[in-house]
Amino acid sequence: MSTVQHIYCSAIISKKMCDVLTGYVLSVASKGSIAEFVLYLITGGGHPGSGMELYSFFKARPERTTAYNMANVDSAGVLFFLGFGQRFGTPASSFMVHQTKFSKGMLPDWYSHSDLKRSELELLAVDQKTHRLIAAETAPRAEVPLSVEEIEQAAARTTVYFAEDAKRHGFIDDVVTPSMPVENVYYLTDQYLAGLPG
Repeated sequence: MSTVQHIYCSAIISKKMCDVLTGYVLSVASKGSIAEFVLYLITGGGHPGSGMELYSFFKARPERTTAYNMANVDSAGVLFFLGFGQRFGTPASSFMVHQTKFSKGMLPDWYSHSDLKRSELELLAVDQKTHRLIAAETAPRAEVPLSVEEIEQAAARTTVYFAEDAKRHGFIDDVVTPSMPVENVYYLTDQYLAGLPG
């Protein structure tokens, strides 16, 4: 008998979060009874590489996929969200885009001009890939499509798209209030992840 697997995710996008979620999906999908994955997402963003990995992973899933933005989906979370086949937002939902950032902790103690130039090119490449993906995934659903250049400008000034604007620009199919089941929901939160090794 085919079933729907519900996932409530309130977590920062990280490599650990990505590994735990993809591992869980692969584990339950291997039983062969899952017809659809339904995600209820709240995230302040996180690592862009992990956001892209989650996008690609869910885009490639053979099951139906549905995502709900329950409050805010920011930064790398936007990439993750756009990997789902059906996309919805609650009336209070929003999406935030900004330029790619990285932690100062990633910088070496000694930093040359060529190191700086390489970091600049890496950040630019991530931004370009992100902006193209957002444009490609939102345009087919949009009443008012955003060009790559418009997304680039929005990211440069940090822009929040609230529910109605998100629908107009194709981030979501509609503004709805979902009804989440009371059982058989997989919960993935920052607190849960903090208790896991690694």
